[in-house]
Amino acid sequence: MDTALLINKSIAAHGGKEKWGNVSTITYIKKTILYQPNGEIEQENRQKISHYFQPNSTQIEWERSDVQYKSIVQNGEIHLFENGIEVYDSLQLSQVRQSSNGALYVFWQPYKLLDIGTKLEYEGQTNLLDSLPVHVLKVTYPEGNQNDIWHYFFDAKTFKLSATQVNHEGRISLIINEVVETKTGMYLNKIRKSYFLDSLEKINYLRAAYDYEIQTLIYR
Repeated sequence: MDTALLINKSIAAHGGKEKWGNVSTITYIKKTILYQPNGEIEQENRQKISHYFQPNSTQIEWERSDVQYKSIVQNGEIHLFENGIEVYDSLQLSQVRQSSNGALYVFWQPYKLLDIGTKLEYEGQTNLLDSLPVHVLKVTYPEGNQNDIWHYFFDAKTFKLSATQVNHEGRISLIINEVVETKTGMYLNKIRKSYFLDSLEKINYLRAAYDYEIQTLIYR
């Protein structure tokens, strides 16, 4: 299947280009739980994330050790505040940029696959976890993070995004979209589970669970 056709079918299944393109602002709460290999909880965190479009910017608010944090990334500029005081540490600002870009990338799929600089290769059909028939799309970024190799899995019948897989410097994670929301008509992620895979690409253990709750959605 042609890669452009596959992505267009998926975006249509997720509400269509016009709906996605008309979003001005979306705000949601993201809850993350990280697990150790034995199943014990390693860490929990809660973030309030807002994405703004045209001009594009991302704002993230969170709390850690009784400290209130807020980050803003817009037009290449990065700002980080701790309890209202701006922080200028270059390492922290770099982490903020990665976190903001990553938040938009994973939440705003499959629409982000239209971004310039995205290399797409259709790899046929397979059965995800030996059960769900899916189309497989390999995604890389030659001009960006060349260490990450992504695979996107689209339901063979509905063309909705079922899961993603990323190989980051030899460590492979499979992220399954277990539940999507139905309020927006875009079927954005509601509950996702991320699993580390072993050398045979079988599930090793649950690494993370994500829960997304949309608070506001504003159209132009």
